[in-house]
Amino acid sequence: MKLLKSIAVLVLLVSLAFATWYYRPWSDFSPARMAVLEDPSQIATSFRTMSDIVPHRMVQKGAGISKFSEQQAPLAIDFSFEGQRKSLDQFLEESGTTGLLVLKGGVLRHEQYLNGGARDSLFTSWSVAKSFIATAIVMALEEGLIDSLDDTAAKYAPQYAGSDFGESSLKSLLAMSTGVEFNEDYVSDDSDIRPFFFDSFILGKDPDLLLKRFKKSREAFSDFDYISPNSHVLSAVLRGVYKQSIAEIISQKIWQPMGMEADATWLRHRDDEKGIALGYCCLNARLRDYARFGQFYLDASNGKGLGAEVLPSDWLEKLPKPASASHAPGGESYGGRGYSYHFWLPQYERGVYFAAGVYGQFIWVDPKRDLVIVKTSADNDFLTRFNETEAAFTAISRHFDLQ
Repeated sequence: MKLLKSIAVLVLLVSLAFATWYYRPWSDFSPARMAVLEDPSQIATSFRTMSDIVPHRMVQKGAGISKFSEQQAPLAIDFSFEGQRKSLDQFLEESGTTGLLVLKGGVLRHEQYLNGGARDSLFTSWSVAKSFIATAIVMALEEGLIDSLDDTAAKYAPQYAGSDFGESSLKSLLAMSTGVEFNEDYVSDDSDIRPFFFDSFILGKDPDLLLKRFKKSREAFSDFDYISPNSHVLSAVLRGVYKQSIAEIISQKIWQPMGMEADATWLRHRDDEKGIALGYCCLNARLRDYARFGQFYLDASNGKGLGAEVLPSDWLEKLPKPASASHAPGGESYGGRGYSYHFWLPQYERGVYFAAGVYGQFIWVDPKRDLVIVKTSADNDFLTRFNETEAAFTAISRHFDLQ
């Protein structure tokens, strides 16, 4: 009887300890609050309130705002996909769109919000954030703080010394061609990305240390293998170069110089002085500020604006081109999309490059047409919609070509 009582007391104490850890009444953030991210029915709300769910730091805007001229009008567009005619409105509804914005020639031509989104919403970016990290990397290169993209990551992020990620060149990290074995599949039982996210955000483990165990299985540039740790290692390089947090770096190098209209946030793994931003995702911003980032690249591609001053000229030449033959559009993987250096390439529209994130986040840059399209979404079926999205964006582009 005494043994049973002892076991019951132990079970009770363990249960109380777990409940205390899970709900964390002393903190604004807890595993209990993060559990909402696992609910597919709640993602439209979750994706615009991530800063209420996960620890973060502010990405601060500057004193000046870059304002758009506006000539807005509805987009009554139809397009063909797989032999069927579909309206743009139907596509937006089916793809769980929360925001759509179009800039043509730097003029705001269309802006709409759906599924609870609004102009002041901070929409999460997921992997669109990778393109912001890459941009800061080449800014550091242009400043002379990074000597060469052929340098290893460990040269600037010594915490990765002795690891295969650390011995990877910045160029191979940018091209998603490190040869490091890592399972990016979010639904696989063998997934590495899900434990990485869980161990960082839920258990509070140092994300830099979590990546040191992964090993190369092939030489760099053997293939195109999109894995998020490459971007996180690049973010560690930025922290090493600038001796600042990612939020501070992005604020000073991107947010303020580009004249963003609102503060943004970047999520980090802990809500204390040891908190580290996850560099493969987790920027949360207004739709118009994502558009300003796209316009920054559009202007730079046309040889003008801030981008022409702070980005290496050969970087702008590389972006619309595949990083290697294995990165070319039309392959069997990734829905036929190609890849350059932390920007995607569409399967059919040549000269276009874009930032993309899971669940349907996009910043589409078309220098030839002088066009930027931004789309945020909460699309559980985004993996099946790559080519349809390209068809919809192409239809939007051609609509403005005719005007």
